[in-house]
Amino acid sequence: MLDLFRNRGLSSIVMGAVIVATVLIFVIQFNPSVGKQAAKLTKTCAATVRGVCVEPKDHKAAYYLLIPQDPRTGERLVSRAKSMGLADTVLDGLVERQLLIGEAERLGLSASDEEITESIFSGFVRVSVPSDNPALAFSMNVKDGVLFDYYRTRAPVRFFRDPKTKEFDEKIYKRNLKALFDCSEIDFREWQQRELLAQKMRDLVKAPVRVSESEAMESYFAEKSQATVASVEVSPDFAIAFSEAPSDAEVEAWSKETAHAKDIETALAARKSDPAAPKDGTIRHILIKVKPSASASEKQVALETLSRAVARVAHGETFAEVAKAVSQDDGSKPQGGSVGDKTDGFVLPFKQAADALKPGEMTPAAIETQFGYHIIVRDEPSRFAKDVARELFVKQRAADWAKAASAKILAAAQAGGSLEDAVKGVVSAQKPVTILQVLRDPSIVAPPVPDAGAGDAGPVDVAPVVAPRTQLLAEADPDAPHVVTSSGFNQGSDPIPSLGAADSAKVLAFAFGSAKDGAVMSDVLRGGESYFVVALKQHKQATADEFAKDRDTYTETLLGRKQNEALAAYVKRLKDASKAEVKKDDAYLAPFHADAGVDDSQDQP
Repeated sequence: MLDLFRNRGLSSIVMGAVIVATVLIFVIQFNPSVGKQAAKLTKTCAATVRGVCVEPKDHKAAYYLLIPQDPRTGERLVSRAKSMGLADTVLDGLVERQLLIGEAERLGLSASDEEITESIFSGFVRVSVPSDNPALAFSMNVKDGVLFDYYRTRAPVRFFRDPKTKEFDEKIYKRNLKALFDCSEIDFREWQQRELLAQKMRDLVKAPVRVSESEAMESYFAEKSQATVASVEVSPDFAIAFSEAPSDAEVEAWSKETAHAKDIETALAARKSDPAAPKDGTIRHILIKVKPSASASEKQVALETLSRAVARVAHGETFAEVAKAVSQDDGSKPQGGSVGDKTDGFVLPFKQAADALKPGEMTPAAIETQFGYHIIVRDEPSRFAKDVARELFVKQRAADWAKAASAKILAAAQAGGSLEDAVKGVVSAQKPVTILQVLRDPSIVAPPVPDAGAGDAGPVDVAPVVAPRTQLLAEADPDAPHVVTSSGFNQGSDPIPSLGAADSAKVLAFAFGSAKDGAVMSDVLRGGESYFVVALKQHKQATADEFAKDRDTYTETLLGRKQNEALAAYVKRLKDASKAEVKKDDAYLAPFHADAGVDDSQDQP
């Protein structure tokens, strides 16, 4: 046979290769594992980090481990895992783990077989979660890379110990590997070896962090000292509705001043392309929704809201800008309340009221339809420049009023009066708003008569309905300045969210400085367009004796917090430096399905 191959040379070699290939095909087709998933020629990775493959089996095992459980029954809440994006979170943790492993190996760290065995015999299961969100790790019962039982023992979960002897049990170990993680002993050891090495790197990063007693005490005082403040917000928007309407002469004189003329020119240029810019024939409305079944008090509130909006228009704001701010018709609101220049298809009361308007006119009363209360206007483009000038004048005047009013409130409070009385004295001087009458469509309060259908071209019999109150006093307006008491806060809080960082710092310094309860800050503060007057309601400083009692626990907590911050900063630098070298497979960002061992359509035990 050998001679035969020698004699045939190359052709014999080819024949031999064919025979070997035939044998291989036979073995593959008829081997005992036929029917199982065939191995892929290309390796599948849940993610690739600096050229290293993050194994799908690690992702799957960690996902199974971190699925939330019902604390009473131990049932796996797979639907909750899906809603919290657990698959994505797990993959982020594995990417972070691999980055830490790379750093550990660069520094010569390793995890020995003995260390892995000791960890397993202790019953620990290690898992990586993103370090930038300690609260998320806590919610998943993970501390320092180990799964804890926060619901019962508040200690690490001992997965592989006999409940009675508290010793490692090999049968329990093998059973739990399959039931809890769906992985083999070899796969589990490899997974835990990687986790242990990453944890060593985390511990190395955290090790240099220290907390001195003076630092702990300072932090304790800042966190445990509490205060509340009373504040008054004075908004220019409130002043517009509850002020005198400006005369044309006032507006004209103001607009001729050089600085104001430039502001008007800039505003006009900006608004020409705005959908709210006036156009010939365009009809606009402001809607305050009211259900036909609404109670009398609900209707009154809606009517007062619309009346305030009309007052703002009457006192100088453009209808379109008020509609953008107030209207509850989502379709027309972005266009400044515009519904076009055709009224066909609108309910009859609205259509008739709109059709009767001449350019520049506004309905003298609220129009009630099945949708609620409307105020309607027809554009008059020729007045656009004057209207914009009037609006800017009114806003400037309102801002000046808010600044002056807040100064009056501050002065009155500093003179010994209460904030409440100081506010009342300023607000009560404002002119009340006249509440609109209502032109009501009878069809929404009584069935229509047979010959008054939708096609009836005759006028709807609308009648003026006088509101129970004819005036809305300024102090009754929900946007009127009033005293607000904050909830308790410490030195790391933001007691008045509307203030900027600099003024918030002033409030904190005032509340936790030498001021006594009831004291008023010496300056008016500015937040957005509003002005704020602030008084110290009460405060309680933490004491050295209180710190002495809590020193050990608090210092340990503070140390843990600072270590977590150091680790998060370190990992962020790693991620930023490796951004181009991290590739995730999007297929692993979704929950596992039934064919992967978990059915995400329902909660499974």
